Formats: sequence, structure tokens, C-alpha cells
Amino acid sequence: MINIHKQSILQATILLTVIAFVSRILGFFREVVIANIFGAKAVTDAYLVAQVLPLTLAGLVSGALTTVFIPVFLEEKEKNGEGKAWYAANTVLSVSLVYLIIVLFLSYFFTEQFLRLIAPGFPSDRLELAILMTRMLLPSLLFYGLLGILTGLSQSYKQFLVPGIGGLLHNICIILSILILGRNLPPLSLALGNVLGVFLQVFLVLIYLKSRLPYIKWHIDFSHPAVKKTFYLMIPILLGTSVSYINTIIDRIFASGLPEGSISALNFGARVKDLPVSLFASSLSVAIYPTTSELVVEGENDKIIELLNKAIRFTWMIVIPASIGLIVLDKEIITLLFERGAFDSKATILTASALRYYSIGLFAFSASPIVARTFYSFQDTVTPVIVGFLAVGLNICLNAILIRIMAHSGLALATSISSIFSFILLLILLRKKLRCIGGRKLIFDFIKILFSSLVMGVALHLSKTCLNFIGSEFLKTVVLILLGIFIYSIIMLLVIGEDRKKLRSILSKFIKSYS
Repeated sequence: MINIHKQSILQATILLTVIAFVSRILGFFREVVIANIFGAKAVTDAYLVAQVLPLTLAGLVSGALTTVFIPVFLEEKEKNGEGKAWYAANTVLSVSLVYLIIVLFLSYFFTEQFLRLIAPGFPSDRLELAILMTRMLLPSLLFYGLLGILTGLSQSYKQFLVPGIGGLLHNICIILSILILGRNLPPLSLALGNVLGVFLQVFLVLIYLKSRLPYIKWHIDFSHPAVKKTFYLMIPILLGTSVSYINTIIDRIFASGLPEGSISALNFGARVKDLPVSLFASSLSVAIYPTTSELVVEGENDKIIELLNKAIRFTWMIVIPASIGLIVLDKEIITLLFERGAFDSKATILTASALRYYSIGLFAFSASPIVARTFYSFQDTVTPVIVGFLAVGLNICLNAILIRIMAHSGLALATSISSIFSFILLLILLRKKLRCIGGRKLIFDFIKILFSSLVMGVALHLSKTCLNFIGSEFLKTVVLILLGIFIYSIIMLLVIGEDRKKLRSILSKFIKSYS
């Protein structure tokens, strides 16, 4: 039997949250370095458009392989044993590499046509720069695909540490590349850091698995049942995962005709908005997925519902107050994080406006992956796809309307509204599948958390003028953030009541597990 230390859901969530916290700090430092050296200017816009093709393909392949492979591998191990499960894993890994090479060559061929489609408003010099940077970034596609399967193998054994650390290396590589080459060779610095970073992630996970698991061997068999099942299930997963990338592409198409810096403002605003999602919500959705898949195999629907409710509730306890804080302190936070060097006050105003409207849908955006992964655990990869494309259609309609009224901020608001629509529809359809999801309690929890967050938001808004005696804007923003955390914590301790004992019990179990 394979001997790997398995993390519980709580351990995995805290572990992934800590890793995500460090990674996000590095990620924000990376964005600060980009903003400082390049600003919200043409080269940054070209880089962000250049990322669309390689990162869309990489995200689709890596995310789909990780998501699909975990239940397929666990089912194979349950039915046929560990050795045959790993034989199937080797086959999927080898066949995937062949397909990735084919996709890579096709991507090089269609790069120019794709960029002309998604950036019709770009002048010729900016378009040529985007084409060059795209082709430099495309080799990362191979490494992202391999990373998806290797990460799925690790997470199947509830081992989350090493794949999580890989994200830290990625950010470090980009930062060092920009600092060393950025001022003299901007396109090369951005592309080299990205490609080298994802290569090191693959290398780290592969070495880790190879040193502990003697099963990894290359084996190509296109007719293997696991290969057929994996790629069959991947088709709707690819379509479903593509929704967020399609939304990004659509936003870039609309924003390409707006004034210079609009695309960059949307990107920097989205980065800040994603912080609470990446720190907690994404970590939790990843941590519970192997357990949910196991419960599906065992037919424990009641436990699935209980796990789903807990995951959404704890996600909201972090994300909803964060969204209110981002709305109230939008300009202060953007100034604190980015306003230096080439990132001027005009860029701050543009980015803060995008952040404000992105934050409205944060509660839905953060909880949707948890609900979607519950469908995937049942090997239902079709329902999230249908919902996703309905949301894309809504987003396109809203973009066309709101961009005329609110410019780039309208694109952010459209994204939030379509995210809320998608989340609610997913919950309704999951309720039909499970017959019950504890909807009343979820609504009641949402109201309690929102009430506490709004009280915190009002207090922060009033405190902004009261703290004008603090001369340093940096110190003032930090004090406001700490004050918001303190006020929210006090209110929640008064409101949640019955959950206090549960929280103490959870922390006690976590401490004992590592003592």
C-alpha cells in the first residue's frame, strides 16, 4: 500500500489557506512589481491579452484533468486495486502529453487570428507585441497539462502540501524575471518567468511522487477504459471550466475599444477581488472534493449535504465581510497596494471603480466552485456546463448594455450579476438532484453574515473621516482594515451563538492532530 500522510478536510483547508496566503502575498508583490515597472499602459494591456490564449488553454486542460481524474482514479482503485489504478493513471498521463503537443502546435498556428478576434480595438503595434508575447508563453501549456494530472494524483491521496508549494515558485520566478529583465526586455521578462515557473511546479510534484510512489511510468494506450472515461468526462468539464475564461475573453473584447489602461484596471481590480477567494474559498473547495467523491461512492448523501452546507457557510463568513470591506475601502486599498512608480492616481481611480463592482458578486463567485465540484463528484459534468453558458449569455447582454453607461465598471458589474445568477441556479439544480440541501438554513446564515458585514461597513465608512488625524495614508488604511476585522469578529461572536462551541471543538481537534 502507498504510504502518504493524508490531511483531513480541516488540516487541508488550513494548510492550503496558509500556502494560498503566502502565494497571494507573492502574487500581489508580483502585480505591484508589474504595476511599478510597466504601469497601466500599453505593454501591460498587451501582456494581459497575450495571456488569454495560453492561460485559457492551460486552465482548461489543467483544471479539467485535476477535477475529472480524482473520481476516476478513486473509482478505479476501489474496483481494481491500487496497482491497476496507477497503470490507468500512467496511461492517462502519457496520452495527455501526446494531445497537449498537438494542441500546442495548433495554438502557434492560430495565434494571430485569435488575438485579432479578442482585441479588435488594439492598434497594430500593440497587437504585434501581444502576438509575440503569446507565442513566448505558449510552451507553458505542456507543463500545465502534466501538472493537472500530477496534482490530481496527489490530492486523491489527500496530500495537498507539495502541489500548493508549487504556486509559490511560480510567483517567485515571475518576480525575479521582471526585476532582472523587465526594464530592458519587457516581453521576455514576463514570458520567461511564467514558463519557468510552471515548469518548476511540474518538476517539484513529479519528484515528490516519484520518490514516494514506485508506480509512475510512461505508457501510451489510447484504448484504455480509463483514458476513454477521463476524456469523455473532460468534454463537458472543458466547456464548463471555459466559462470563466470565456467571460474574461468577452470582457477583453469589449474593453479593447475603451481608453488605454481599462484592461489593466479590470485585471488589477480582479486580482484584489480574488484575494479572499484564493485565501479561503478555493482552498476549502479543493480540500473537500476528494472526501465528497468518496461519499458519493459510498452513497452517503446526508453527509454530502452536511459537508456542502458547512463549506458554503464558512466560506461566506470570510468572503462576505471581505467584499463589504473592499467596497467601502476601494480607493484606499488600491492606493496601498499599487499606487507607486508608473501606477498613478488615474490608474487608482480606474482600478478602484472596477474593484467596487466586482466585489458585489464575491459571495456567489466564491461558493460556486463548491457547488460545482459536488456535481463533479457525482460525475455529472453536464449540469454546470449548461448553467455556465447561460451565465455567459447573460454576461454578454449585460456587457453590451452597461459598458455604454459605466465604461469598464459596467463590465465588472456584469460579471458580478452573472456570477450571482449562476450560483443560484446551481443550488436550485443541486437541490433537485439531492432533494434537499438545507436551503432555509443557508439563507438564514447568509442574512446573519450579511447583517454583521453591513454593520462593519457602516462603521468603517464613518471611521474614514474620524481617522483623518493620521498623517500616513498607509497607516490609516491598515488601521481601518484591522478595525473592520475587529468589529466584524465581535458582531459575529454575538450573532452566531450556537456555532461558538463548534468552532472551539474544530480548533481543539486540529491542534491535537498535530500535537
